[in-house]
Amino acid sequence: MPTYEHELPLRLLQDNPKFAEELYCGLLGQRLPEHTFVKPGSEAMTRGDSPVERNCDNIAVYYSGDDAVMAVIFEVQRSEDNRKHFSWLDYLASARTKLQCPAALVVITFDDKTAAWARQPIVTGHPGLTFIPLVISPQQIPLITDAAEGRENLALMLLSLIAHSASEHGRAVMTAYSQSIRHLDREEWSRYAEYALNALKEQESMQLEEIILSDSTLPNTYRNGLLGEKYLEGRSEGRSEGRLEGERQMLLLILESRGFDITPEVRELVESCDDVRRLQECARRALAARRIEMVFDLD
Repeated sequence: MPTYEHELPLRLLQDNPKFAEELYCGLLGQRLPEHTFVKPGSEAMTRGDSPVERNCDNIAVYYSGDDAVMAVIFEVQRSEDNRKHFSWLDYLASARTKLQCPAALVVITFDDKTAAWARQPIVTGHPGLTFIPLVISPQQIPLITDAAEGRENLALMLLSLIAHSASEHGRAVMTAYSQSIRHLDREEWSRYAEYALNALKEQESMQLEEIILSDSTLPNTYRNGLLGEKYLEGRSEGRSEGRLEGERQMLLLILESRGFDITPEVRELVESCDDVRRLQECARRALAARRIEMVFDLD
């Protein structure tokens, strides 16, 4: 089941394709060929004509003029999954075939065990052809505890929060994150605050919430808009309403990241649903659906 921890890095890459270069070059020390621009590619670029769905999580394509010169595929991996030892190679081959350019695959992880697994060489069976994925582990994601540094790169600040919130430096990272988004207007602030609160595990999310609520310099309209009556009631009643709203936002996030048109009718379908399991099932379908009708059984 997809989670905010899985979806948020992909959303950041969708919102800012240049963030891919920061990860590929800045964190991994790789080099890109000369290019004039970058744009996000469709995840379907890694899907062949087979009826088996094999969409990658995200792909950034670098162009020189009209020609693609490099593709970087991103996968977010939260746990070991040996099926990926086969599909990752498929993603690379499909991207190379469709774009007619070199391609690399980067795996983003948030725990050391998954990172060690992802780094394992994948033996293809062909002599001399062994694939070793590029892996971003928590150790490679900067520990950002300075709000000024966080403000310079909110996307990286958010990754730092996800990677290090449960560590001994967790509270310092949370405080830096809260301060780094304080300068944003209310709409942007709410978006980044919700990103973080939903991406963190419950204990860390509650700690960040406490930091936000205790910030006396933050306008009450900001806090009330984010942590209003419905949210607080959800928390006091086992966070059930908060969880329901989180599942709705997750489904909308996945639909948007897949490129589906969020019409008023679609938004109404999502926001009127009060069944957590139904929302989770729709989110699972949305990851592979070719048409939005397949997500909601509208065929």
